[in-house]
Amino acid sequence: MEIRIRTKNMELTDHLEKYIKNKLTKVEKFLPNLLAKQEKDEKKVEDAKARVNLEIEIEKITKGQNKGDVYRVEAQMFLPGASLRAEDVSTSPKEAVSEARYELQRQVKQYKDKQNTLQRKGERKAKKIREEGGA
Repeated sequence: MEIRIRTKNMELTDHLEKYIKNKLTKVEKFLPNLLAKQEKDEKKVEDAKARVNLEIEIEKITKGQNKGDVYRVEAQMFLPGASLRAEDVSTSPKEAVSEARYELQRQVKQYKDKQNTLQRKGERKAKKIREEGGA
């Protein structure tokens, strides 16, 4: 999984970059099972994992607040056949990244469940056709 980080109205420190990569690589643990169902060959699973891109944009909002800093984090994950997006606004960039991660995890799980449901539906349909044809 490739992670690209962009900033706006702020500077990206090494500490923040490490924090972001550490938090968002945890989303990757949900991908192997999902990609394995789409691609039967193990080599294809690794290729599919390499095609997964994650773009993070961290922005320090400078207008509209009375006091303190406000940060907006937008995360977009591009999977083979899908695009997931999460956004959060918080007073701390770390808190915003964590919340965006939880949202991405939720969406990956939801996408995975949807793929499982579609696969089961197709299998039921195929079984019904086989039973009708053989009877």
